[in-house]
Amino acid sequence: MRKNTVVQRLNIVRGQIDGLVNLIEEKENCSKVAEQFRAVDAALKKAIEMYFKENLTTCLKSVNRKDKRTIEFLLKEIIKNK
Repeated sequence: MRKNTVVQRLNIVRGQIDGLVNLIEEKENCSKVAEQFRAVDAALKKAIEMYFKENLTTCLKSVNRKDKRTIEFLLKEIIKNK
C-alpha cells in the first residue's frame, strides 16, 4: 500500500477543512462556502477510494460478515456518488 499517498490526500483534506472553517467563521459568501464543501467532499471520497482499492482484500479478511456488508455498501455509495 502507498500509505503516503493516502496520508498526503488526507492532509490536503485537513487543509481544505481548515479553509472551510475559516470561510464560515469569516461569514464568506455562500458560493465560496459551497465550493469548498464540494472540494472537501470530493477529496475525502478520493482518499477513501484509494485506501480501499489498495487494502480491500486485507480489510475484508479481518472483519465479520456484517462489517463486510457495511464496507461494501459504503464503497458502492462512494463510487455511485462520485
